[in-house]
Amino acid sequence: MNNALKTLMPVGLAVLTLLAPVYAQFGAPKVATVTATAKPTTVAPGGRGVLLVTVAVGPKYHINAHAPNDPAYIATVFASQKTPGITFSPPLYPAPKAMKLSYAPKPLLVYTGRAVIAVPFTVAKTAKSGKTVLAGALSFQGCDAKSCYPPASAQVRAVVTIR
Repeated sequence: MNNALKTLMPVGLAVLTLLAPVYAQFGAPKVATVTATAKPTTVAPGGRGVLLVTVAVGPKYHINAHAPNDPAYIATVFASQKTPGITFSPPLYPAPKAMKLSYAPKPLLVYTGRAVIAVPFTVAKTAKSGKTVLAGALSFQGCDAKSCYPPASAQVRAVVTIR
C-alpha cells in the first residue's frame, strides 16, 4: 500500500496543479459587469458618435483606475477592435476616486459603482450604409477591501446604423 501511495501522490498533485487555474477563474467573484452602447445609434457617413462603455462595479468591490497612482496596480484599459469604415479616437476615462485601503500605504485611484468610458468614433465618408458592429475589450483588475483578484477582460459590442 505504501508503494501505491508513492505512485499515486505525484499524479494527484499534477491533477490539482492543472485544476488550480480553473478554480481561480471560476472561483473568483464577479467584480463588475461591462456593457456598451453607441450614441447616436444612427450616424451618417462622415459623422461622429461615441461608444459608451459602462462598468457596473459590484458592491464591496473596486477596480483600479486607468492611471493608477502606483505602477504595481493593473490599470483599467479599453481597446477598440478595428472596424472597417470606423476610426476610433483614444478612450476618455472618468475621474477616479481616491480610496484608502489597509493593504496600501497611500490612497489608491479606483472606480466604484458605475463608471462610463467614452470612446469617440468617426464614420468614414465612404462607409457603406447598414448596421456596423462596434466592439472592443475592457481589461481590469477587481479588488475588495482585503485583496485583489486576477485580472479580467470583458468583450463588448454595440451596433450603429450608418445611413
